[in-house]
Amino acid sequence: MENQKHKISLYHMVAIGLMAAVVFVVTMYLSIRIPTPTGTTMIKLANAFILLCGLLIGPVCGGLAAGFGSMLFDLMTPEYAPEAWITFLRFFLMAWLCGWIAHAGQAAANKFSRNLIACIVAAVVSSVFYMLKGIAELMIGGSAFVPAFIANIPKLLTSPPNIVIAVVVAMALLPALQKALRSTSFAQHIGHSA
Repeated sequence: MENQKHKISLYHMVAIGLMAAVVFVVTMYLSIRIPTPTGTTMIKLANAFILLCGLLIGPVCGGLAAGFGSMLFDLMTPEYAPEAWITFLRFFLMAWLCGWIAHAGQAAANKFSRNLIACIVAAVVSSVFYMLKGIAELMIGGSAFVPAFIANIPKLLTSPPNIVIAVVVAMALLPALQKALRSTSFAQHIGHSA
């Protein structure tokens, strides 16, 4: 489990950088972009890796990795670049919440049921954030709530598949990734038992 009194070490920075790179690459190359009247949305595998950031390296480091990896994708994609800071917040929160629930107490992301709950809660909160952001953008532009909600329905339709994909893939990959991490000394250096 992450030690809250412990400063971020070189090992933490490496873990954050590695996971951020994975999130970036998976977002860039393993997603289906869907154009909608209010902008492009995606069905993507990256959300699973965002959950894995929190599960594998804890809430703070996982949140930073997820946020930076997702924000980097936005900065490399002109359509999304103006929202990069919002993307950082959304995916930091998603990984942080997943890691916080999974690592609470002495759980250290080793309890299946807690990990499943962590993944579901974090994925749903992220989707709600996404929905509210889309509605708020239109309302700031002068739209009333109902038309803003209706205009975002095409984007909202990608949320259920993204939630299911993220939770199923993260939970399927977690045991093998935890085992691989435990077989190295890296887990002790980042401050928890992975």
